[in-house]
Amino acid sequence: MMNLQRLAHVLIAVRDLEASKRFYMDVLGLKFLEQDPEHGGVFLAVGDRGNAVDLFQSVDPDATPPSASDGQKLEGRGVKHVAFGVATEQELKDAYFTLQDKGVTIQRALDHESQKSIYFFDPDGNLLEICWERANALELFARGREDINDPVTFVR
Repeated sequence: MMNLQRLAHVLIAVRDLEASKRFYMDVLGLKFLEQDPEHGGVFLAVGDRGNAVDLFQSVDPDATPPSASDGQKLEGRGVKHVAFGVATEQELKDAYFTLQDKGVTIQRALDHESQKSIYFFDPDGNLLEICWERANALELFARGREDINDPVTFVR
């Protein structure tokens, strides 16, 4: 039996490595760890851990479409979104307005009952999520949450 503890990292093939590096650092606040010239990757951290997001220049960016079209349909295969967590509901609200202030279009903001989420795209059309999980999320899952998907409105 395996005892996995967390998602270690996600590797994203990108069209423009420098543009994606700026987006993930300047908009999302990920921390630069290293850029590996031999392998071509940029390694970024979330919080105080090691690499969480690895960005690599695609050798053929037009070979396949982004993994998620609108994030609501589960057509095709592959990763449909990557989610980043925040500790408080206020941090989620702050993230929402930071994204707006940086010119990022919010696809939708939803209350899923166990968590609230904000969905948006990176420069390559990959769907990203920032979520805040309620303290009783495990209890809600255990009794069969209904994933209500109510729209959330944030007010400054």
